[in-house]
Amino acid sequence: MITIYELRDGTLTAQSGLPRVTDEAVWIDLLNPTREEEDVIERALKIDVPTHEEQKEIEVSSRLYQEDGNFFMTATLVFRGDGTEVKVTPATFILVGKRLLTVRYAEPGAFAMFLGRCNRQELDLTKGSMVLVGLLEAIVDRLADSIERIQVQVENLSRSVFKKQGGAAMRQRRFDLVLQAIGREGEIASKARESCHSLGRLLTYLAYVVNERKEGKLASLRVRAAVRDINSLTDHATFLSGKIVFLLDATLGMIQIQQNDIIKIFSVAAVVFLPPTLIASIYGMNFHIMPELDWVFGYPVALGMMVLFAILPYLYFKHRGWL
Repeated sequence: MITIYELRDGTLTAQSGLPRVTDEAVWIDLLNPTREEEDVIERALKIDVPTHEEQKEIEVSSRLYQEDGNFFMTATLVFRGDGTEVKVTPATFILVGKRLLTVRYAEPGAFAMFLGRCNRQELDLTKGSMVLVGLLEAIVDRLADSIERIQVQVENLSRSVFKKQGGAAMRQRRFDLVLQAIGREGEIASKARESCHSLGRLLTYLAYVVNERKEGKLASLRVRAAVRDINSLTDHATFLSGKIVFLLDATLGMIQIQQNDIIKIFSVAAVVFLPPTLIASIYGMNFHIMPELDWVFGYPVALGMMVLFAILPYLYFKHRGWL
């Protein structure tokens, strides 16, 4: 789908009807474009639009480059797909003269957020470069919201891991849920870090592009501010990833401690019942000559010995603090 935004009365407005590249067109947005739509834009702008496969290439030379005076920049963006699943998608931003061309195969919320507020910001919407700066600022804001949500979830997981409420069975069920949540948040944090690093490289390159195209001091200042923001988000995402790893190790350690407690109970029970079992085995032997068999109090004495030798190990373990 091709959406062309024109500057009308100082407002960025989408074209109606058949899309066409006019002199007033400032931003051309390609969302899930077909081959025919790509051909239309390529003929109008005289550029080669990157395919979806080319967007996925991870080497910097394929993501940030200049071609015939046009600047191509590709970044990995985080978005929520169907339901609540967090995904990543590549998006390409191309500065062609005074126009901005975006190529994407998903609908990150930052694009809609930028459209909702671009006409209320102090942006020079006559330049595609300033539209790009505002769009990237919206993307950084959305990414910051995602990282803040991860932080809240990690703090909740931290409290759940070290909470001692409930018995062993309840704690085991809680640890199972915590492990699943840690894996989910770890994956989201990893995607957020990937997006931060990708946007950091793009913004650093954009700072060079702004100077190369002599876009002015305001554009340079806003790009540098966005670079500082994305660097701080990268550091915070790295910190959250480390904390998630710590919570994973702590959860596995708590599970191991709980399993050791269960094994300890079985070990103590085996030691406690070993002497009574030995006594019962001795007097259960089928020999004809056993003096104790003729004792009047032989049976109660044997039972008493069993109880006594079961209690003594238990008291010893209790005294040593092993129970």
